[in-house]
Amino acid sequence: MGTMRLVVEACGGGMPVETSVDRLRELLPDGTKQLWLDISDPAEEEVALLRQVFGFHELALEDVTRPHERPRCDAYGSYYFIVVYVAEHSGNAFAPRELNLFWGENYMVTIHRRPAAVLAVLEESRRRWERNEQRQTQGVSCLAYTLFESLVDGYFVVQDRIAERITAIEESIFEGHEGAAADLFRLRKELLGVPPLLAPTSHVLAEVLRRERLIPHGLKPYFADVQDHAIHVLAELDSQRDLLSAALDTQVFYAFNRLGKIMQRLTAITLIILVPNFVASIYGMNFDRMFPPREWSYSFLAVNLFLLLMIAWGFIHSRMLRWL
Repeated sequence: MGTMRLVVEACGGGMPVETSVDRLRELLPDGTKQLWLDISDPAEEEVALLRQVFGFHELALEDVTRPHERPRCDAYGSYYFIVVYVAEHSGNAFAPRELNLFWGENYMVTIHRRPAAVLAVLEESRRRWERNEQRQTQGVSCLAYTLFESLVDGYFVVQDRIAERITAIEESIFEGHEGAAADLFRLRKELLGVPPLLAPTSHVLAEVLRRERLIPHGLKPYFADVQDHAIHVLAELDSQRDLLSAALDTQVFYAFNRLGKIMQRLTAITLIILVPNFVASIYGMNFDRMFPPREWSYSFLAVNLFLLLMIAWGFIHSRMLRWL
């Protein structure tokens, strides 16, 4: 079972106050009051209330019960049904969180699954709404504006944290730390999920502005400004993703170079020890006649000097080829 909170803003003055959800049927027909109904973890009981009290379309209610809907703005008669995503950056992971909105003449209904990022956006939007001196004259559109503004500001926070992670990864690469490439791949994979979920936010705002039914004239430039901010931050995230791709290409290039250096060194070492092993293996055979002969007093010294000479030559030759 979900939880519901009802906040009422009376046009006569005063601050918005919370009241019992049982008063919803009484307050909704009163056009002088602005209502904000927040629903966490909607169950069948909450969906039934939305159906009976607000009369929302069944297709919209069906989308409310199914998480991970695509971002969009649908118009149903006198209200909008909007799906957007809140950006959350928890620990070292990026996680978009779904938020559903019903926006009518004198009400706003927010529906979510209670992740921390969504709760933070809702709390911040309420603070901004209460501080806005024009909220009573601008109606529910003022609440919608503060909600979208807080939503897009959250995108900037995620962008800054991703930039910090990119900087940390770059430092790890320069310092030669292990795991830098894995961190690059992980972050790039996270950023690949950004455009399908966050980019449509600007399209949602553009659709709302295009229809212009619920937004007062004086508030339209503010919605347009929020839309511009959303476009800007998403462009920055795309730029960061391209930067990660370039860093990955560089990392792969250096990895192959390091692998080539290792192979050269292994080849040089193999050549250096090959001749001594070959000579030693011959002298390990049981032949009667060897050169120098075994009976000669200086045979052991001569062979070892020859081996040392070959090792020295192998080392010098490898250094000349820059294999060592």
